[in-house]
Amino acid sequence: MRLHLTCLNLTSLLMPKLLDILRRWTVYYLLGSGIAINLLLMAAYSYDREAFASAYDRLMLAIRQTTAPNTLLAEQARWRQRLDADIATNFAPWQSLPETTPPIAANRIKIGDKLYFTLAAASADLEDQQTLLIGPGVYREALVLNQNHIHVIGSGRVVLDGISAEGKAAILTKGLDISISNIECKNIAVPDQNGACLRSEGLGLQLNHVYFHDAEQGILSDNKPQQTIHITDSRFEKLGKDGRAHGLYIGGGELLIEDSLMLAAVSQGHEIKSRARKTTIRHSIIASLAAEDSRLIDIPNGGELLIEDSVLEKGPPSANSGAIGYGLEGLSYLDNSITLKRNAIILERTGHNLLLSVVQTDKPLPIVGIGNATVSKDAVELDGLNWLYPDRAAAKMADYPLLPKLGTRQGQNSGRAGQ
Repeated sequence: MRLHLTCLNLTSLLMPKLLDILRRWTVYYLLGSGIAINLLLMAAYSYDREAFASAYDRLMLAIRQTTAPNTLLAEQARWRQRLDADIATNFAPWQSLPETTPPIAANRIKIGDKLYFTLAAASADLEDQQTLLIGPGVYREALVLNQNHIHVIGSGRVVLDGISAEGKAAILTKGLDISISNIECKNIAVPDQNGACLRSEGLGLQLNHVYFHDAEQGILSDNKPQQTIHITDSRFEKLGKDGRAHGLYIGGGELLIEDSLMLAAVSQGHEIKSRARKTTIRHSIIASLAAEDSRLIDIPNGGELLIEDSVLEKGPPSANSGAIGYGLEGLSYLDNSITLKRNAIILERTGHNLLLSVVQTDKPLPIVGIGNATVSKDAVELDGLNWLYPDRAAAKMADYPLLPKLGTRQGQNSGRAGQ
């Protein structure tokens, strides 16, 4: 009995002290854990800001999906419903160029003085250094070009709709020095989900006044280092598939885009993805508006990137925090640089915004910014003489969805910005 009472007395004496020690160690543990977690987060942010921002965005998205899935779905649906209206607010409908003289009958194809009833028959007879004229109409057969130094010209409104060759694209080019003008292409889909309006497997491609839209991909090219792709006065719109197909996907060589519109990539595609050693964008508009795109421009293997006299706009529902990605899959070239000159840049994504997502290297990459006006609620790191505004009003820009105008160089038939 005495032993039992003694144990009870000891317990009553020691218990408060044990509880006090436990409380203190719990506080120390929580403080230490909190400090450690914050240090890890700070280190992660410093090491790779884009990855940190993307992880944060994914976490917030997961929380929103868990706590209010119906609200999120409704928000996404609302943006999808207004996409066409936002595009129409800024740009007139695409217009084909006038018919050739003399005109060609509808749904007829001409090489020299000879008329054809199908694209397949015409392409089979086509020889090097010839011009293939396509009469107005909607064509539901693909065009394969094996020849060299070929000109393809649409006479009036020529539409390639919902077809593909070899499970690849509506137009498949395999020869050297191909030029294509005044062609519309839409509704291209293939089993591997990268159906393109045009698949380039040759060397040397020029596109003038084409309108590629509502397909899995606009252009997909192979990775030949000698290839050159030149796009002028053209419009690419609502292209992309599951983050793996894009408005443009260029595998190598050199890419030059001038006086063109790259609009509203969908399904988390990039408006432009280029593995070319040199990518130049001049006097063009790259805008996502109400589309759920990824990056406006992705340069995954580095090289020389020049963007000048252009408009870049990242819209509210964009899925990726970065507007321009550079070298994020590793640098493949000796010459690597980013040059931005005299651009209007609007970063108005609902979540975090980052102008440049650049690979970390031992030596700083040459990044030149001159005369750029950027609208962003988030900090923008761009050395040089540039202007940063917290919102559109401060920059004296009209409210969303209006975009700044380019100027007189922009081709009228591609559509102009509405501000």
